[in-house]
Amino acid sequence: MKVLNYITIVVLTGLLLQSCKEDVPVINDPISDIPAIEIISISPDVVTEYQDSIVFTISYQDGNGDLGQPNPDSTSLFLVDTRIFTVEDFYVPLLAPEGSEIAIQGELVITLDRTIVVDPDADIETVQFQIFIRDRAGNYSNIALTKEITVLSDD
Repeated sequence: MKVLNYITIVVLTGLLLQSCKEDVPVINDPISDIPAIEIISISPDVVTEYQDSIVFTISYQDGNGDLGQPNPDSTSLFLVDTRIFTVEDFYVPLLAPEGSEIAIQGELVITLDRTIVVDPDADIETVQFQIFIRDRAGNYSNIALTKEITVLSDD
């Protein structure tokens, strides 16, 4: 009987030890050096041409932190009106110290001062915008497409 108890204890101890595993730390996938953006919000949904501004909030991430420009005359964020393919460009300041190689993420707010109704015979139109960003290495992000915004004629 003592041998059976001894064997049972040894087997149970072995099973218990085998079931214990070392915790492996969770490592997030690295962020790509090519920037990525996503639209968080747009407001308002309805604007009057020549009068109302549209505010876009986007999130960004970049694996090596080379978003933004040191020179305020340089632009790196682009907003395309999909009706007529006009491009508005915006200055983005350095989002990480120049020369650093750090992953960054955050939010940017872009304000389009005004838009227009393109068709002179229309009283109302809808528009979507494409938004993308370029890093200092010349890499372009994905293109984010906005929801439709209604533009009313000011007549």
